[in-house]
Amino acid sequence: MKFQGFSIQLITLALGASLLAAGLATTSAYGLVKITSPAKGQHVPVGNILISGTSSSNATNHCIVSVIINGIKPYQLATSAGSKGPSDYSNWTFAATPKYSTIKEGINKITAKYSCPPNVNLTKFYSVNVTGVAAKGQPTPPTPTNPAKATGTAFPPSLPGVNPSIVNESKHSKILKGSK
Repeated sequence: MKFQGFSIQLITLALGASLLAAGLATTSAYGLVKITSPAKGQHVPVGNILISGTSSSNATNHCIVSVIINGIKPYQLATSAGSKGPSDYSNWTFAATPKYSTIKEGINKITAKYSCPPNVNLTKFYSVNVTGVAAKGQPTPPTPTNPAKATGTAFPPSLPGVNPSIVNESKHSKILKGSK
């Protein structure tokens, strides 16, 4: 009885090894993607950012990594940085610039997508949330205002720099009262 169980385990093991060697098996070790920088919860400066990560891709499986920031589609292709050439996404990077999207103040969600050719039909995702913060000493851009639009007139809402001692309402009130 134990002999039969042992042969079934051997057949299963041999079949699994054959499928894995052929690239057809999808185990938990296959189809992984991870963002390694920035780290989850990290505070990062607003603006451009370099995102990097790893995946279970190699030079022969034709899988790629792409990235989105804050759900802005389409996914943008990452740059392969694996040691086996331009199709090795085992290490990858993505430079976020204003041409696509940058880190904004507050919470930002960065998502990496690992996808393989349709004949394998494998897609995995990995996301991190980071907090965009203005760099110390970095001025916050002023919000443009137009007093004419805000008040509906061409006059500003206040007159800065007017010396209140010049205008004394009580003197003017006496003149008006005495002239009647």
